[in-house]
Formats: sequence, C-alpha cells, structure tokens
Amino acid sequence: MTKYLLLTALVIAVWWLWRHARNSRAGAGKDSAQREAERMVQCARCGVNQPVSESLLDDGRYYCCAAHLREARSEDR
Repeated sequence: MTKYLLLTALVIAVWWLWRHARNSRAGAGKDSAQREAERMVQCARCGVNQPVSESLLDDGRYYCCAAHLREARSEDR
C-alpha cells in the first residue's frame, strides 16, 4: 500500500512541476509581446521626453501637458 501512495505522490509532484514550468514559459512570452517599445517625443515647451501616446500634438509639435500647450498657444498670438 505504501508504494502506491509514494507512486501517487510522485505522479502528482511531476504533474505539478510540469504545469508550473509550462505556465512560467507562457507568461514570459506574453510580457515581451505586450511590452513593445513606443516612440518617444520631446515636449516643445520644456524638453521632457515621453511616449507619443501620452503627449499632445498641436501644429506638428508635441507637448507633455495641457498647460504647456496653452502657454505655447498664448505666446504664438
């Protein structure tokens, strides 16, 4: 009876290790696929670099926040 319990425990341990290894490999692939490099742009007002998705575009120039965009518009008048 003891050998059957040991065999069952061994099978469960091997199954758990296989599953854990498979999930960790699958998770690593997802991180690299989701985190692609994004183009960085420089604020025309203060020079801060940030991703293009977080910046504001106006007249071909990028700004880091709405305040800098407003300041640039008021200077152009």
